[in-house]
Amino acid sequence: MAKQTLQWNQLLCPLRVGQSPERQTTSAAEERSAFEADYDRAVFSEPFRRLAKKTQVHPLAPNDHIHNRLIHSIEVGSVGRSLGKKIQAFLIRKHPEHRALFDDISQIVQVGCLVHDIGNPPFGHAGENTIREWVAKHEDLVFNNRVDEATRSDLLLFEGNAQGFRLAARVDNAQCGYMRLTYASLGAMVKYPWTSDDPRAKEKKKFNVFASEKELFDTMSRQMGLVRADGSVARHPLSFLTEAADDICYRMLDMEDAVSMRIFPEQPIKELFFRVAGVAEDQEMSIAQARGMAINALINESCRVFEEDYAAIISGEREHDLKRDFSTPYRSAFQQIGELYTIIFSHRAKLGYEIGSYKMIGRIIKAFVLSVQSLCDRGSYGELDFISQRCFDLAWDHSYVDKHAQENYAWWLRQIFDFVSGLTDNYAIQISGEIEGILTP
Repeated sequence: MAKQTLQWNQLLCPLRVGQSPERQTTSAAEERSAFEADYDRAVFSEPFRRLAKKTQVHPLAPNDHIHNRLIHSIEVGSVGRSLGKKIQAFLIRKHPEHRALFDDISQIVQVGCLVHDIGNPPFGHAGENTIREWVAKHEDLVFNNRVDEATRSDLLLFEGNAQGFRLAARVDNAQCGYMRLTYASLGAMVKYPWTSDDPRAKEKKKFNVFASEKELFDTMSRQMGLVRADGSVARHPLSFLTEAADDICYRMLDMEDAVSMRIFPEQPIKELFFRVAGVAEDQEMSIAQARGMAINALINESCRVFEEDYAAIISGEREHDLKRDFSTPYRSAFQQIGELYTIIFSHRAKLGYEIGSYKMIGRIIKAFVLSVQSLCDRGSYGELDFISQRCFDLAWDHSYVDKHAQENYAWWLRQIFDFVSGLTDNYAIQISGEIEGILTP
């Protein structure tokens, strides 16, 4: 059987969900490309803005130099743009007849990078684990014999990546900040092109598509030619660059943050950066300069792997990340960083918030679940008891609730998790306190 070959003219599709090719507006009419519009949609969206108050690694860090999700995403976008530029040059050499086709690659990768974390809940990965564990321990309360198996699977294995795709792809709920990006930009952000009921989701604890977005994901995948002969979906080639940019940034910058937090002394981390950069140690150089050199070296290494394995990438066969095929010195450095994370993740400053996040997020989910069950039973906002009304008022205005009062319980359950995952660290603490009755003047 001949190998499938992905086609760049399909992969770089500027269509949006629900848009037919006949109604596609041209860049000449808009005076900007569809992918520049994606960038603007992402940057001006509420989910992106909220990343400023969401944990990267250290919850509510007292040091203002420490990364939050917003700064991390901007830095990932910067590295992604550099990766895109280099791969654009490679593709022009590889396919000179399609030179103009590759003009937007760096912009598409940058957008994929900017939105790669928009679905992450408060308190970083601890928040993600909290949602999963709390739902699993309170299945009867949360599901209430009212939801299908796909919804159960999605929420029991709640995934920030799938929540991010939901926000980036949908358009039907402006109140949640849905932004309806182009297919190409969505493809660049999807690292795990399967749903929660796929065996890979159970194995990796990773997936990118909730059942509620499965239909639009399938449409997008067919439009870009990503559907394999067996019906599975191949990774978009640019998603490897988005993933590499994230891998590079969080490993390098988390180490620098650990120095700022005084978890590690500066010298051994600076030595690590010089080793990654492949240069002799320079005592006069700052840790930021050393980190910059290390990032540049990792960009070049990622591009080397992409170019050398291009045949597998463009045939849709490759699934695992680029760093798996880094040369020995880089793999050795990443292994050392992995060992250092054990110390970072057990740091005393993190533990209290992460333990507390379980009660705080659980308290919020419980209050909204009970309120939504009451709405589904009574049929309108006006028929709700006082406390349920006040809970709805924390998240949605009256007109929104009345407009959607007849939606089924599974629909409202997903609205709850839109709200909960969208909370910033600070607001989650505030809302939890208000629900518990812990009020401050």
